[in-house]
Amino acid sequence: MPVAYTPDSELDFSSSALPGGSLIASVYDRVFMQLSDRGGSSNAIGARWAQICAEALVSGNIEFDNVRGAGSGVLASQAVRLDDIPGIARTASKHNLQNPDFMLVGGDSGTQRLWAADAKFSVDTARSKQVSADVVESLLNLGNSLRSLLPQLRPDVIIENGVFLCPDYALTHRLLRDRRGPRRATVQQSEVRFVSVTAPQFLAPMGLVRLREWFARIDGFPIDSTASLMLALYYFRLARAALACWQDQTAPLLAGREMLAIDDEAVEAQAKALATIRTSAWGIMQRWNDLADEVRRQRLAVNSVSSIPINGKHLREQIELAAAAAGVVPPSGSKVRRSVGSWLRGQIRDQFGPLQPPVEHFGALLDELTRFSRSLQPQIAIVTARIIAEQVGESPSAPS
Repeated sequence: MPVAYTPDSELDFSSSALPGGSLIASVYDRVFMQLSDRGGSSNAIGARWAQICAEALVSGNIEFDNVRGAGSGVLASQAVRLDDIPGIARTASKHNLQNPDFMLVGGDSGTQRLWAADAKFSVDTARSKQVSADVVESLLNLGNSLRSLLPQLRPDVIIENGVFLCPDYALTHRLLRDRRGPRRATVQQSEVRFVSVTAPQFLAPMGLVRLREWFARIDGFPIDSTASLMLALYYFRLARAALACWQDQTAPLLAGREMLAIDDEAVEAQAKALATIRTSAWGIMQRWNDLADEVRRQRLAVNSVSSIPINGKHLREQIELAAAAAGVVPPSGSKVRRSVGSWLRGQIRDQFGPLQPPVEHFGALLDELTRFSRSLQPQIAIVTARIIAEQVGESPSAPS
């Protein structure tokens, strides 16, 4: 029977089975976080949180009290999502500006107000400048990209400092309250709006359900992982770490353009195969990571042999000379390098195949790969010149 932990005390739940020894320490554990992020856990969590915040804004149930000068209980009459519009992000980046996730319009007493909101699952990553009135005003002055999304904006609109949308759960409140430790919040609570979310709601579309549940059963902690968002996310991160190890062990060493299809059942089966002794979910992942490291080392060695032996400065000079002769803007050096590298890897792959891991007698194979790669060097110069000529032909003309 799970013990009833208060939302705050569960953060301090300690066990040698957890990275760092406690639930809150797990989010500070560098090895755990890096391994889970190999499986894209932080990106997935951030994207899911942005979606939940967008839905909450559409529902109109978030009150923006204490938006500077806006009075109390102001609702956004319009919410425009910016984070999924690439053009705005590119424009903001070119001018070294922040790109808030949302722009909100609301008002009181006949006054129209505009402010930014940013979805931050981890409140310690929030910085007041990201949603400041100055940032909003600068974005409005970059042209019609943003204004076209806000056609009802009045000339006398008042631009306010914005807020952050954070999950209403234990870690957010702890970070805002304590302001100490490896991760600390720098924004004030008045700059944060709490958005309610449950573990089942958050994780519903995130996949790897059976593996997450199996990991929870392995540990048998006295906290209900279906009720605790903190613990549910721990197991989500573990599942994504498992996915990363499986992908690293399964993907060809000489991968082409094809994407490796994710096989949830295969990931789960491999995790269970590693649970041959009484251990924790994190113990299984540490063991799995050690096994995956062997394949990672092989992949790095293959990548090194199949990388193009071209001096960057010399390549840049070739590109600029060809572009000057044609009177066009020089194409990107990295684009040319990628194209030449793709040709080289294609030649090696045609000769040796995709190299499915684990590869036996890897040392002997690596020697063969090295000799073959060196034999292609005379052709590399010819291919590089051809690719530069092709890309110069695609480049726009230089201004006269």
